[in-house]
Amino acid sequence: MTHPPPAALPPHIAVANHKGGVGKTSTTVGLAAAAADSGHRVLVVDMDPQGNSTRRLRARLPDALEDRAAASLAGILPAPARGAAASIVTPCGWPGHYADRIDVLPSDLDLELLGLTAGLPSAERRLLRALAGVVDPYDLVLIDCPPSLLSHLTDNAWTASDYLLVPCEAEYEAVQAARRVVERIDRDRHTLNPDLKIAGFIPTRFRANLSVHQTRLNDMAKISGPEYICPTKFPELAAMKTAAENALPLTECGSQGRDLAALFRDTYTWTRTQILRLEESAT
Repeated sequence: MTHPPPAALPPHIAVANHKGGVGKTSTTVGLAAAAADSGHRVLVVDMDPQGNSTRRLRARLPDALEDRAAASLAGILPAPARGAAASIVTPCGWPGHYADRIDVLPSDLDLELLGLTAGLPSAERRLLRALAGVVDPYDLVLIDCPPSLLSHLTDNAWTASDYLLVPCEAEYEAVQAARRVVERIDRDRHTLNPDLKIAGFIPTRFRANLSVHQTRLNDMAKISGPEYICPTKFPELAAMKTAAENALPLTECGSQGRDLAALFRDTYTWTRTQILRLEESAT
């Protein structure tokens, strides 16, 4: 299948929070599927050494353990030529249109070792350099970040991104971690990425019947403003765990999974609207 390239570079969106377990990978994978459902081509960049996006999207790595690092971001990022990521683009292993529309830059545990060379000149621009030209055929680039703020991998992800989406559980620690994400962007914007913008916060594991969750939702709104809170709030449903555990699209996880997939499509539509709003406000 041939795909005409978009007229401009696709938006690069990093999915990040300082706290683990808030749904970063579920959000990345869910939005990739929603974009594919909308007919868009997506490149998922797995910058977390745990490789959960890689596994959940069934991106095939070599069977031999000793060959896997070379076929992943761990193999190209230590000294990437421009466009080096082209050599490791791997199709999504899901069936149907997902296989045609979602590609993955896989991760590997050895990606953690990239931090050992963080002091090299322009080290934080390695992912940006590796992506040059590779992203042209896509409509969206999603970067799954590790759950760390002061990480060389996070620096690379944010330097290569235009926008940041912050999945945030409606709990005190998750909201504080999200606040630290915004504080770090504001503090290091001039050296890390002066053009990086917060696209918004996505409430996860939300229970409408808990007053404390509504309180934490209000706390999220105070960080950047209520217009940055996605109106779609994700409940904690078993289908999300089923999809993650079995590396399946939500649409294959029963009626509950199909309902969640619809929520991700709503979130994808909102995210695109947010990006347009931010672009218009910048002009």
